[in-house]
Amino acid sequence: MLTGMYFTLAISAATREAGAALVVAAQGTDPRVMPIPGPPAVGWQASDGRTAVLHWGHRDGGHRDRPGSGDQRVAASHAGTIWIRLARAGGVGEVCARTGLARVDPVYVAETPDAVVVSDRAAWAAAVTGRLSDHDPVMVAAFLQLGYPLRAATPFRRVRALGGDQALRASGGRPKISRADAGSGREDGAVPGGAPRVAAALVDAVTPLGDAAAPVELSLTGGKDSRLIAAALTAAGVPFQAHTHGFASHPDVIVAGMIAERLGLEHTVTEPRPAAAALPADQAEVLSRLRSAVLLSDGMLSAFENVGRPDPVTACAAPVQAGGHGGELLRGGYAQAASSAGVLSSAAATELFRRMTTRRLGLLRPAAAAAYLASLTPPAAALAYGPLHALDDFYLVNRAGRWSAAARQAYLIRAPLVQPFFADQVVRAARAVPLRQRIGDQLHRGVLAELCPELLLIPLADKPWQGEPRTADSVVTMAPASPTAPDWRRTYGTEMAGFLHGYILDAGRTGPMFEIVRRPSVERLLQRPHADSQATWTLATLAALLSGDWLNAREPVSRGDVPAGRS
Repeated sequence: MLTGMYFTLAISAATREAGAALVVAAQGTDPRVMPIPGPPAVGWQASDGRTAVLHWGHRDGGHRDRPGSGDQRVAASHAGTIWIRLARAGGVGEVCARTGLARVDPVYVAETPDAVVVSDRAAWAAAVTGRLSDHDPVMVAAFLQLGYPLRAATPFRRVRALGGDQALRASGGRPKISRADAGSGREDGAVPGGAPRVAAALVDAVTPLGDAAAPVELSLTGGKDSRLIAAALTAAGVPFQAHTHGFASHPDVIVAGMIAERLGLEHTVTEPRPAAAALPADQAEVLSRLRSAVLLSDGMLSAFENVGRPDPVTACAAPVQAGGHGGELLRGGYAQAASSAGVLSSAAATELFRRMTTRRLGLLRPAAAAAYLASLTPPAAALAYGPLHALDDFYLVNRAGRWSAAARQAYLIRAPLVQPFFADQVVRAARAVPLRQRIGDQLHRGVLAELCPELLLIPLADKPWQGEPRTADSVVTMAPASPTAPDWRRTYGTEMAGFLHGYILDAGRTGPMFEIVRRPSVERLLQRPHADSQATWTLATLAALLSGDWLNAREPVSRGDVPAGRS
């Protein structure tokens, strides 16, 4: 049975004819565009034909529409971010959408002269409005630098991501966008009771899992974040089991075992494949990975990431997966990377921003580079006024709001997933704590002291809490003889390098890639051995996206389909 994931597309048109045309386009969407099987079904349609909602995938009885204040709420999306508002008086319906502060459940908007299309899948909105092949150079430029889009850009021009903490209402084909809630939650002064408030928010976020029909499984490591979720689940009285992936001698496995024992948890450990089996079967497997990465991530993550394959099949009672994704929000996001031993450095913040956002600027052609740099104006201006707060905000808006959003959609296709650190109440409570306390791990330790202080006595894996000396009591490190599986994405040999080189150049010619990036610069970067393997994977993913080859993601790949490698 497929997971309960489904996608939603809502239409608000100025005329009956425009609404009908868009419904037909949505129903006729090429199934290769979507990562789960269709066909789409109309979930609700107004009597005047101008407003409609369609769902792609299995929308079972577990997804119930929730009433709004004084209104009926129907045909809601999987995450509840898109719905139709029906007035009590019996109006024809209004398209509504809302994003959270971290917007990890994304909403995409595409406008035409006589309609607005709102969806939780950018490619579906692009396909319905005829923009699937109209690629955005600004998104391509950002993707090359960071491996994910920035701000509102998507792979498709004139399909934009709704901002964080925003509300949209659309009727008669015109959208109105407003702030969903006042303030970002961040305060620069001291906030009494910061750790207790974050602790209470975390417990609030996980408490509904106590009513989950499926078991709850926590991905437990030896770090700071998953143990906080373990503490919150324990404080909320939610039954759960723990799972860790790694060799028995790995610090994550050792420390996770100590946490599980202290909390009395059932703890399972799965070992990585042996080193000899860690490499991909062949180049056909890598080609399939490139195509699948684009399809599953809506064109917004590199194939360097492990996002899986389309059409996954899971058991009916698949565990609800919980994890520490987003814990960096409690540590100041990118601001912590610009601090040393908890000391904040504006110069380091500025340099980190420059390296993150412009490290591969030389690969871009002048027009694309100029448009991309112009898109960086707002965060760059914020950096000038407050570099560390700007990095904190940049992480929330982009790393959480774009990278995590794309990854979350891919993971949700495989299994139910809960990420408590992204819950609105947790983000707001955390950002109300002074940045210095977050960067210095004071907030993390304070929350843990509130929820489960005995976990403070268990060491961390690999590195200690900020400001603490590295001792045998504070850190568990890897034993010298411990086995490690090679990361084939970074250490591939000459044959794989030749394949990636050939694929990038050949597929790049069949789309607009070399109108955006400099081919001579790409050829220099691809000279072997590849010094920047992440950039190579990013370019290969872009080649799959821009050439349209990603639409073949479900096709079986044989050796004959694989482009010849370049010497």
